[in-house]
Amino acid sequence: MREDIAERLKTVPDEPGAYMMLGEGGEVIYVGKAASLRRRLQQWFRDRERHSPWAAKMVESARGFDVIVTRSDLEAMTLEYNLIKEHQPRFNIRLSDDKSYPYLRLTDELYPRLIVVRDLPADARVKMPGRYKQRRGLHDPKRHQVLSLREGRLFGPFPSAGSMRRTMRVVQQLFGLRSCRRNLTGEPCGRPCLNYHIDRCVGPCTGEVTPEQYAEICDEVALFLSGKSGEVIERLRADMQRAAERLDFERAAQLRDRLRAVEKVTEGQLMVATEEREQDALGVAVANGRAVVAVLSVRRGRLLEKQQFRLEAVGGRTPSEVLEEFLGRHYSEAHVPREVLLGHEVADAEGWAEVLSQARGQNVRVTVPQRGEKRRLVELAAHNAELALRGTAASEQERRAREALRQLAEALALDEPPQRMECYDISTTQGRESTGSMVVFGDGMPEKSSYRRFRMRATEGKPDDFAMMEELLQRRLRRAAEGDEKFLPLPDLLVVDGGKGQLGVAVRSLRAWEIEDVPVASLAKREEEVFVPGRSRPVDMTGFPEARALLQRMRDEAHRFAIAHHRGIRERRLTESVLEQVPGIGPARRNMLLTSFGSIDAIARATPEELAAVPGMTENAARALREVLADYLEDEGDEER
Repeated sequence: MREDIAERLKTVPDEPGAYMMLGEGGEVIYVGKAASLRRRLQQWFRDRERHSPWAAKMVESARGFDVIVTRSDLEAMTLEYNLIKEHQPRFNIRLSDDKSYPYLRLTDELYPRLIVVRDLPADARVKMPGRYKQRRGLHDPKRHQVLSLREGRLFGPFPSAGSMRRTMRVVQQLFGLRSCRRNLTGEPCGRPCLNYHIDRCVGPCTGEVTPEQYAEICDEVALFLSGKSGEVIERLRADMQRAAERLDFERAAQLRDRLRAVEKVTEGQLMVATEEREQDALGVAVANGRAVVAVLSVRRGRLLEKQQFRLEAVGGRTPSEVLEEFLGRHYSEAHVPREVLLGHEVADAEGWAEVLSQARGQNVRVTVPQRGEKRRLVELAAHNAELALRGTAASEQERRAREALRQLAEALALDEPPQRMECYDISTTQGRESTGSMVVFGDGMPEKSSYRRFRMRATEGKPDDFAMMEELLQRRLRRAAEGDEKFLPLPDLLVVDGGKGQLGVAVRSLRAWEIEDVPVASLAKREEEVFVPGRSRPVDMTGFPEARALLQRMRDEAHRFAIAHHRGIRERRLTESVLEQVPGIGPARRNMLLTSFGSIDAIARATPEELAAVPGMTENAARALREVLADYLEDEGDEER
């Protein structure tokens, strides 16, 4: 041990706090916390023979250290988390999806809205006598907190934007909160939007919903988001009964439908215990310098949804070491449950129980279950972690997708990154067999189950791209207005393939349905220029490469999807008509040709000798077939728009 370090160790206090290992140039290479800074640092520098390979390398690289004393272990854990985020030390485990978690805020308006909040506001925790005003939420596996807020009520954090968006959609379907940004006073103000007509909004803009009635709905939303579905069900059942007693059967029917919907959502949550448990089960998988920690959250005996955290720079660490460092990082900002179940032993489980108890304000148990339901829950978490670790290649795609959405919001001046985006394209050959495509991207990734194809009917035979695009969009929006779940919800960003003309068609189509809150953009093929309404020049995408690439990917996917449909229709037409129009080709020979070559394209490119070799074919029939299919080959060379 270096003499200067040995001398410095003598002055380290025997108190809790965080410590920083310093490298050659004074940079922070590792951050840790300890209940006793003196004992922990002595272990690092004096007990080197016990270190694992990564720890030995870290200590060998250290040229000094610094300490910050805190008043408690809890403060030490919080300080450690903040120092790691600030310095990003190379020997600390890195959370590859470390980010600010989204919250939902029920705004403090006369008619509140549910909006997204990314960064926790400074006023989120208002100190109350004795402790923070905080209630544990149970609806989402991120252990939702309901925090007092001067500008409304806050719910979260959510583990991902996807889970947050799903929750918003469920709330809108069940309770009909408004999503528009109108300044409502209780008086009628304009015509109701599409959401009102498809029963996704109770319509406070009509003036028929009083602030008191709307406040009752907001209270139900707050109970639902905080996991108290049982109270929501009891409240709805009582309201339904009172409405029926007043002979207000229309109101009773509305409440009955909402009650059934809430019960259906609640029934979808897996029961893992009869008693009302509040647990987190942590499983870890480690391989090739990476790790995944899966967290399964049980609230009121129900397993809600898993969270998965990908970690990097874990080379040489054991699963126990990964879990121990993850505990501090995770529970520095997340709600602490009554019990934390671990899949591996950690160095000081009792110490962690004490720290987490301080964070929660109540006793917390930290255990490694060996048998029974709790052990099976931990094994399930470990299995999920192993499966997730195999798919770490996809995590880089998700990271890039998040960055692309962030850039897109900045480039197009959107209020927030778009979660659902739709892109449209047309494929036609001189107005024949015209088809349209709608591709959907959710959280920056394709949602192929939501793709839709259209056969152009009204504009068939008319080589007019603008008319075909308008027919496509009008049909899509009409299906949404009719309440077709396949076309709901409306997108957060609508993209059309083309330039200013197609952009104008999209804007006109939305206005025809009085939809004002869906942003629109177009992407021109030739120069890859992006246009938005109200701007004569294209958007400068130079500083937003990920956003540009995402738009191009959407456009290419819409183009591919439209062309595939177009070719399928054309091939069916050719198969049914062209082959059978050839002298000497009947159903039997047609089927044999398709069986031998697989497609009309392959038949058209075959030589006369290859055609004649098909069982049942003759040389004369092969020559006649080649002459008829010559036009097909010419059509293949035409550009498909």
